[in-house]
Amino acid sequence: MVISLVLFYSIAVGFWLLFHQIFYLYNFAIIGTSIGVSLGLWPILPRNKKHIARKLCQVLVGGYMFIGLGLGFVYIGFGVIRPENMQIEGFWFLLLGGVFAASVMHYTIAKLAGPFLFGRTWCGWACWTAVILDVLPWHKSPGRLHPRWGFARYVIFLLSAGLVFLLVYAGHYTARSTAGIIDLTGKIHLDFVYKNLFFIPEFWWFAAGNLVYYLAGFVLAAVLKDNRAFCKYVCPITAFLKIGAHFAILRIMASEGCTGCGKCESLCPMDVRITEYVRTGTRVTSTECILCMTCVNSCPRKVLAPSFRLDMGTRERLREMGE
Repeated sequence: MVISLVLFYSIAVGFWLLFHQIFYLYNFAIIGTSIGVSLGLWPILPRNKKHIARKLCQVLVGGYMFIGLGLGFVYIGFGVIRPENMQIEGFWFLLLGGVFAASVMHYTIAKLAGPFLFGRTWCGWACWTAVILDVLPWHKSPGRLHPRWGFARYVIFLLSAGLVFLLVYAGHYTARSTAGIIDLTGKIHLDFVYKNLFFIPEFWWFAAGNLVYYLAGFVLAAVLKDNRAFCKYVCPITAFLKIGAHFAILRIMASEGCTGCGKCESLCPMDVRITEYVRTGTRVTSTECILCMTCVNSCPRKVLAPSFRLDMGTRERLREMGE
């Protein structure tokens, strides 16, 4: 908890002083406080209630990213509403336009640099798509389809980037083409906000992207009876996350005393073969691990715990459907 607060508050103050914009101060303070409060709850909750801390973090961080930044309501304090497309298309638009805005910061810190330290904790603790998918009724994964289906994520990643590059370089559609601001001066009422919000292209990019993601997530979950099917086969963000996750400092590790009961493995939402890592005396280095701590909470011998050290994940050990 303390480390999280110090880290994010330091970033908040540092960016504020560097860029002379108060937005950075409260943006990172909100995120850091949300994470800090959730991590602070973790050690004091009983084992069967610890998942509440993770859910709270998902709601607070994911909700802020979606409503505050994506829909732009965090800017109300400045008397405006300015939607920012926090989906991957928004990142590409801003990056190509040389605009260092919220989406670029988010992807750079949380999805490119962050995984080198904390693995795919974004997926387990903050993703606004997963926070909804996690409440669907299919919590116990039936296992993976054939590993080749995971490559669909990279295809979607390339298609998403290709669409933006095509619009920017062939259609001269830039980041400025999508931007828009609603001035609330003397006009703070819902009817005014709704009517003007719908004329901002960035709002529609963000809304359309999320609609596609959620529909795909719901359909895949229902068909495959797996809440996290979207994450395993479709989500293009893993193309970024898995790069740093190979070298993550934070991973799950087992101490002596494992009986090989397999309970942790059977409950893992990402189908990681945790017991195989335990048997070989290595940390769980799979880049599919989202650090949700389900295995830690479910271990009857309490031998699993997060650990910090330098190593590299080179081999994926995943449970396939029917095994």
